[in-house]
This record gives sequence, structure tokens and C-alpha cells, in this order.
Amino acid sequence: SNSRIENKLNGSSLVVLACLDSSRGSRSTMLIYEETRLLKKTIIDSVFEKMSHPRQAKYLEKEEYSSNKRWLEECQHVYITSARFRFEWFWNLFKKTFTRIFTDKKTKCNIFAGDIFMAIDNGLKTWNDYRNGVHGDQMDFRMEDLNEMVGEADDAFFTIQSFKENQTIEKGFVPPKREQIYVTDLSKLYPKDNDEVRIVGVDYAFANTTNNKQENDNTIIICYSGKWKDNRFERRLDHIEAHEASDSLGAADRARELFWLYKADYLIPDLRNGGETLYNRMTIPLNVGEIVGIPDLRGLTISDKFVYQVVPDAKLHDLQNRTVDKNAVPAIIPFVGTPELNSSAWIELKKQLESNNIKFLISVQERQNRIEDDGSFFKMTSEQVALDLLPYGQTDALVQEAVNLKTEFRNDKIKLTEPRTGTKDRVVILSYCNYIMSLIENEWLKQQQDDISLWDDIQLVY
Repeated sequence: SNSRIENKLNGSSLVVLACLDSSRGSRSTMLIYEETRLLKKTIIDSVFEKMSHPRQAKYLEKEEYSSNKRWLEECQHVYITSARFRFEWFWNLFKKTFTRIFTDKKTKCNIFAGDIFMAIDNGLKTWNDYRNGVHGDQMDFRMEDLNEMVGEADDAFFTIQSFKENQTIEKGFVPPKREQIYVTDLSKLYPKDNDEVRIVGVDYAFANTTNNKQENDNTIIICYSGKWKDNRFERRLDHIEAHEASDSLGAADRARELFWLYKADYLIPDLRNGGETLYNRMTIPLNVGEIVGIPDLRGLTISDKFVYQVVPDAKLHDLQNRTVDKNAVPAIIPFVGTPELNSSAWIELKKQLESNNIKFLISVQERQNRIEDDGSFFKMTSEQVALDLLPYGQTDALVQEAVNLKTEFRNDKIKLTEPRTGTKDRVVILSYCNYIMSLIENEWLKQQQDDISLWDDIQLVY
């Protein structure tokens, strides 16, 4: 419903209207758009902007004023919004308005902006609010407190729009905690369809390869799935978690644990640096109780789907020979980045992003708003809240990593480099998993064509 405030002294009124087509018909001498970024540009242009008309003051009825342009008052247009993403429509309007300040000689335009430092100076915020923001979600801090419009770097390979528009997964894969595994029916955990492929990818970090500029370098594990639909895999990043570089052995065990809990078909480890050593650990069978609740204690080894493999045959043969468990499950597709392979993986990831074929978890702020709205937030302990929000925070970190990568071309190959103090572990392992998913997709398409050819060759006899 609409709200109306009337001033009995001069007859003026302030009316609040919803940004809907049904608001047509009103007239206004001053239009104020609150939280502009949330409003639809088409409704603003076709409905609200058409409401504007000059103020019809009583004194303008006198001939001495009505014939003098000096006293005519133009309608005022005020746009109020918090900062957000550069791909949103109001950012282009802001830039055009800024340009018109200097170029438009007939219409007056102006802009006003403030950040948390201005609010502190005027007593509206405190330095404690600033410190709390610094230690909170970095993207929201930059946008809400520093008033920064967030976008990709000028020479970025990925756009922030391709990520943000696809952050639609409200709840992905939630691995049970160790104490829950005792009472959880793992066969019913995160059910899997027959036409679905699941991958666990891991990019290891090691304490001895992490320098002072990479203090936040972590082992990253992701759970990535593809569901077959309309001759392609619709892809999802269902879960992402990080582990300290100092616990690489624990991270390898966690990757194997997630492989079984997620019901994955393949495990993709990065073999660079010490990845080969951890591969050896993956092939060793587990002892009962070594990792609580894992439904299968067998080791893992190189997948027998050689059409999906991307490292040389000699290397695969060497890795197979290292397998300790004679009954190991063939599921590992190792990845060793080369300039050619990395370039192909980046291009394939960009292709899937731009076709909106990869879905991600919603932002950590959206997730917190959801659990606050449904009341579950208030039933959780602080530890439970932190565990619930972690995958969403890691997804936000993935987006920031991706859009901050700079593009270089070397010998017709694409090389993406991170900022001096940044990392790219999350987006690298995503590109690896996505590339393997595309190889699987291509093979499924070939098999589908073979099946059609077989049916065409069958002759019916009556």
C-alpha cells in the first residue's frame, strides 16, 4: 500500500509509491529514488520519470512571473543508493551524470558521496564500527563501508557479472561432522541421480612453499557436479572449503573423506609441488576407525577412463605402479598444469560462465539474511553459524580471486596472474574440475551419437 504525508501549511505532500507499473498516473515536482540499485530501470524510465512536472506555485499565475523563465522551477530527480557492483545499471547512470556536470550547459547535475570515514567524522559511526567491518566480509566492507563500486580489473579475463548472476544455490552439499556420521544414513546423504557426475578437486598448499606474501595460501577442496540435461552438463559448485598449508596430510585425508561422503565419481588432485607425495597417501588403504564413518576403506588410484586423463601416459603408468592398495578404486584424474593445458582450462571456464552454465552458492551475506529470516540463526551456536557460513564465504573469496586475475598472452596462450598479495587457488582448481567435466561431457555426447547409429542400423523384420 502507498503512504502519503501532507503539509497543511502549504498544501504540499510526500507520497511513497512502489516501483510497479500500477503506480502510473501520479504527478510530482521532486522524484526521490531510494536504494536505486534495487529498482527496475524500465519502471523508472516508463512510469516514474513521466510523473515529473514543474511546480505550480500560486505566484506563477501572475503574468509578471509566468512569462519570466527565471521563476520557472524544473522537476528535481534524486537517486540514493549504496555502492554495489559495476555491472548494475545505476553505475552507468552515475558515470553519465558525472560527465554531464562538466559537459551539459543547460541542465544542472551534481553528485554527493560519503564513506564510513565521513560518518565517523560526523559522529554517526565509530572507529569500532570500522574495525568490525575490516574483520567481516571483505566484499560487503568495500561496498557498504568504503563506498566502493566493485568490479573486475581493467584487464580481467573474467567478469564479476558472470559470477554474481549465477550465485543462486541457497543450500549446497553439507558434509556431516564427525559426530553426526555415527547417526547419519550416508546412503541418503545428498542423493545422486543416474545422469549426474560428481567430482572432488583439491589444490594442495604446503607450508614450505608459502612465503610472506602468501600467508593466506591454503589447500582448497571443492565439490563440483554436473547433471545431464539437453545434451550438456548443468554444473554446480556444491561445496568449497580451505585448510591450512601446514596440515597438508590432514587435507589429503579430508579430500578422500569428501570423495566418499559426496558420492563422487572422480577425484582431481593438483600434482604440482608435493602433490605426488600426497597421491601416494591416497593409494594406501585405511584402517578401521582411522577416519570415522568413511563407507569404504580402500585406497584410490588412477581412473581407468583414460579418455578423461590429461597427463602423459608414461606419468599415468608411473602413478599406477605406485598404488599400494591392490583393490584400490580407479577414480583419480591427476592434473599437472602446462601453458597449453592451463590456457585451455581458462577458456573453457570462461565459456561456461558466459553461458550461465555454472551455478554457485549465494553470498555469505545473503545466506546470513536467509537463516536470520527463517529463525534458524537464533537456534545455532556461534560455532554452528560459522560452519554454516564458511562455504558461502569461500565462494565469495573465489569470485574476488577470479575477477582480480590479470590477463597475459604468451605465445598465443592465456596466462592469468594474481595480484602481488593475492592468490588464485580456488579458481585454479575450479578451472581444472570444469575442464575435466567438459571432457566427460564430450565423451557422453559421442556415446549418445553411437547409440543413435546403432538404432539406425537395426532392420526390423516382419
